[in-house]
Amino acid sequence: MIKKIVLLSSLLILLAILVHISFGEKINRVEHVTIVDKYYPESSDGKAVGLKTDKVIDVSKNKKGYNCAMEFDNGKISELDCSISVNYKIGEKVYITSNGNQIAEIRRKK
Repeated sequence: MIKKIVLLSSLLILLAILVHISFGEKINRVEHVTIVDKYYPESSDGKAVGLKTDKVIDVSKNKKGYNCAMEFDNGKISELDCSISVNYKIGEKVYITSNGNQIAEIRRKK
């Protein structure tokens, strides 16, 4: 009886690990972060410049032009639409849901 319980437990743990590995990157996670820098495209070459650091990064293109980006205190830089970016300030604490390097949702309250 104990052998069956141990075997079943082992299989369930293995299944949980495999599900996490398979879908871990795809599952959207809400993170509570602070905005460290904001990046705005200066020209039509796909480069964006940080307001605070003057650091230059590459950004992707969307229907309206090039994306803006935000850097957070967790070390990640994520892209978002520039019309959304202007609503947030450097130093502000926000909740983000990201999909890869794109911000799917950003808000002030949980």
